[in-house]
Amino acid sequence: MIGAARPAVARTIRTLDDVHEAMAHYLASLPYAAMVAMATGISTDIDYRLPSDTEMAQALARRASAGRPERDIYAAYIGELLLRGLEREGHRVVFQFSVGAEPLPQETMSRVSQHTLAQISELVARHPRLRFQGFVASRHAHQSFCTMARELPNFSLAGYWWHNFFPGAIRQTMEERLDMVPANKQCGFFSDAYCVEWAYAKAGIVRLQMAEVYSGKIAQGQYSRADAVDIARQVLSETPQTLLGMRPGPAAACSSHGRSAAPSPPGQMMSLPPATP
Repeated sequence: MIGAARPAVARTIRTLDDVHEAMAHYLASLPYAAMVAMATGISTDIDYRLPSDTEMAQALARRASAGRPERDIYAAYIGELLLRGLEREGHRVVFQFSVGAEPLPQETMSRVSQHTLAQISELVARHPRLRFQGFVASRHAHQSFCTMARELPNFSLAGYWWHNFFPGAIRQTMEERLDMVPANKQCGFFSDAYCVEWAYAKAGIVRLQMAEVYSGKIAQGQYSRADAVDIARQVLSETPQTLLGMRPGPAAACSSHGRSAAPSPPGQMMSLPPATP
């Protein structure tokens, strides 16, 4: 609990059986039918190798004096149980994660190691039936993530994490994805804004940068104007639907194609309206 005392719990995890029972309970409690995705962060300070049952049991026995090695074992072991459980649900949920936002005394900074990038690719490859989507908070790591999206069928990219939410970084990210990643594996917008006004402002910033980047590709002959409009429509409207199951509301009617969209059912998220550069 942020800013408050930690609440009392009914049981304390002490053994390996406790870990498996707790994870089974957690996975059974998830409302899959109401979920679009599960979002979390992957820290570059954690070693995401695969600890054995014996290593986990021994680390639990040292819980009272646990340090960084035990923390890594707990995180990697429990994380793997979570991914295995989600993978059993097949295409019912997307595992979304941010990478590169690491703590500072007062805030966070953009930082990610090459070792983490390799481990993430191994982690995604280990669970081919689970869909993963990444938000990258590190400019230097972005090319690696584009390569992952090209090579791993179950991995896609979305938006710009807030450490990268600046016009220059947004344009660089767009350009690299347009050159390296298929349109059906990139979502053009993501916002973790805490109020609707800032989400709306972020959408405006992204569309302005999109117009700049796509216009440049038209000017150099890489795209025709029709190509640019079609790709923009894909990454802002169609790909969020195919990757995440999102459905457009009435405001997102694709007027340029003469199509109208039905209202979203209750509880479903809505994508942004298609953008024309």
